[in-house]
Amino acid sequence: MKKLIFYIIAIATGALLSFEGALYGKLGEQVGTLEADFYNFFMGAIISLILLIFFGKGNLSAITKFPKWNLLGGLLGVIYLLTLVIGVPIVGVGISMIAIVVGQMVTSILIDHYGWLGSNRKPVGSKRIAALVLMLGALALTLF
Repeated sequence: MKKLIFYIIAIATGALLSFEGALYGKLGEQVGTLEADFYNFFMGAIISLILLIFFGKGNLSAITKFPKWNLLGGLLGVIYLLTLVIGVPIVGVGISMIAIVVGQMVTSILIDHYGWLGSNRKPVGSKRIAALVLMLGALALTLF
């Protein structure tokens, strides 16, 4: 049951990311790519700070104890959003998201298979390969 609930939440979150892509693609056309990117992360920082103040239970200062490469998530988030802001006006929300998801799938399968970045190892199985092939096929169909 927990898996089903997670899948529903993940699908809903993916839907929200498509809205984000559409919104920021249009915003980037109007105000500029880097300006839209900055706005997104500025507003996200404000909202995250408010949530942290009222609901935070962790230890933010513990970040200084992690290896610096563990903190690359912020940079990766900027790259992701810039890709959407640039790509959505060129190829549309759907194709942008399919391409991003294919990249996520390939990398996620490798991370799981080899246990990179401290993750638990999950060997690549035929179902994951089949899903990847289908997604690559969907992306290939959009090229023609």
